[in-house]
Amino acid sequence: MKKFTFIFATAVAVLFFSASSFAQDAHYYTVTTWKISSPEGGSMTEFNTLMQEWYDKVVSKNEKIISERVMRHSSGSDMRDWVFITEYASWNDIDVANNRQGELVNEGWPNADDRSAFFKKFWSYASTHSDEIYQGVPKLSK
Repeated sequence: MKKFTFIFATAVAVLFFSASSFAQDAHYYTVTTWKISSPEGGSMTEFNTLMQEWYDKVVSKNEKIISERVMRHSSGSDMRDWVFITEYASWNDIDVANNRQGELVNEGWPNADDRSAFFKKFWSYASTHSDEIYQGVPKLSK
């Protein structure tokens, strides 16, 4: 039994340290896909303006976000998809960036009524979304 415990503990340690060293080399990415459609009285021009305001006030000022890519569905049966891929240096930076986002939202819209109006307008365009977290594989990246 002692031999099995030793072998098991050794195997776990090797896997842990191998995974840890791999994780240090790879960035993490959140991928959020939104279903976006214009509400009555809305327009894609207005939605683009909302997205630019969000970017200017929150994303561009968040020190923990290394990069962000925003993509629109351009071919296929459902043209409502908008995909946001956000890059972070580490798993912990995702949580730190999320906390910072809350601070930046309050700084960007210091007036609660303005903040509420912005998000009410945004949510009128967004019907559903999904969230995933991925880790990069540096050896397979160009």
